[in-house]
Amino acid sequence: MRLIAAVSEELGDLDGVPVGIGPVVAGVNAARLLASEPPSAVLLIGTCGAYPGRGSIGDVIVGTRIGFASGVASIGLGYTPRPPAPVTCDGSLSAGVEARRAAVLTCPAVSTDPGLVERLGDGWDVEHLEAFGVAFACHQAGVPFAVVLGVANIVGPDAHVEWLTHREAAQEAARQTARELLALH
Repeated sequence: MRLIAAVSEELGDLDGVPVGIGPVVAGVNAARLLASEPPSAVLLIGTCGAYPGRGSIGDVIVGTRIGFASGVASIGLGYTPRPPAPVTCDGSLSAGVEARRAAVLTCPAVSTDPGLVERLGDGWDVEHLEAFGVAFACHQAGVPFAVVLGVANIVGPDAHVEWLTHREAAQEAARQTARELLALH
């Protein structure tokens, strides 16, 4: 199983590959990695924000499905002609670990406006910038995919300050769960 994260800080002492920040950069770099060194499976780790009422700072989540949404489209200022369908995570890769199961939404930017957060959070538990890009690359390549994320903030106006405060603990919590998963596989 190949371990991936947006940046090396999220990997810490774990052997993995950073793919970059944001859905496009992470997706392109993940696709490149899959084409050059096809792994048996991919595990993405990192930090995320929980939508209000859908989780708490300090939680560790395992993704069940990964979706993509544009804030512009969700508030009616534009539309996406053919939005990509959500990608289902491979539950067998995350079986055997104690973590909350959650639906992960990727947006092109961190959501901070309360009205936007309310619209985006409908049907989703957490927000993570790279998950959909990596999941879609894996789906296209036929490679099983799982994601483990530590909740560092609540999505909304205070997200960045909370993330700065809690990111290191959230990263370590995600790494600990990743270690458990890697030991099982």
